[in-house]
This record gives sequence, C-alpha cells and structure tokens, in this order.
Amino acid sequence: MTKTESKTSEKRQNKGHHIDVRFTEEEYNQIVTNASKCGMHKSIYLHDAVLGHQPKQLMTEGQEDALKSLSAARSELVGIRNALHGLPQEVRKRYFKNERFMEAWIDGINYLIQHWDTIRNKFGG
Repeated sequence: MTKTESKTSEKRQNKGHHIDVRFTEEEYNQIVTNASKCGMHKSIYLHDAVLGHQPKQLMTEGQEDALKSLSAARSELVGIRNALHGLPQEVRKRYFKNERFMEAWIDGINYLIQHWDTIRNKFGG
C-alpha cells in the first residue's frame, strides 16, 4: 500500500457513517455550482457546510490581478514613505512646502485612492 492509499484508507476508516439526502434538480445544480466555485468536491462542500463551516469561493482571475495590483500599490507607498523617512526633517519640510511637490503628492495619493476603490469593487465591496 502506498503512502497516498494509506492516507485515503485512514480517512475512510474514520468516516464510517453516511447520510443519504435527496435534492431537487435545481438544488443539486446549485450545490455542484457552489462546490465548483470553492474548488471542492460536492460531498466535501456539503460536509463542511452542514457542520457550520462556510466554504470560501476561490478568487476570480480579475480578483487575483486586483490583489496583485494592490500589493504593488502598497509597495510603492512603502517605498515613498521609506525615502521620505530617510531624509532629514528640514529637507522633508522643504519638500512639503514646495507647491509642485505637494500637487504631485496629492495627485499620486488620489490615484491610489481611486485604484483601491476599483480593486474593492472587484471583490464585490
């Protein structure tokens, strides 16, 4: 018996009880659809749902891209913060008193806020 077969048979030995449940065609299709969205087999999906767990849907490709984009935007902000933090206080004051610097800063922050809003909308928020 291989390692995989051993694990499978151990799981089956521990789950010796089963319950037969009947569904309408519409209910069955909904279960299959929901399980698929979560990347799960329908029996595991039902098992988890019945025991009070809420299986999570997998991210869509658009949501994955949005999350990567959010990570990149965060990295940019951290980079800016670190660059400013490394400057002496007097230099930072000069930057923030400079009108062109402040306009660029505000434009950059507004862009990030709009970008975050777009990302949030991709997650249904």
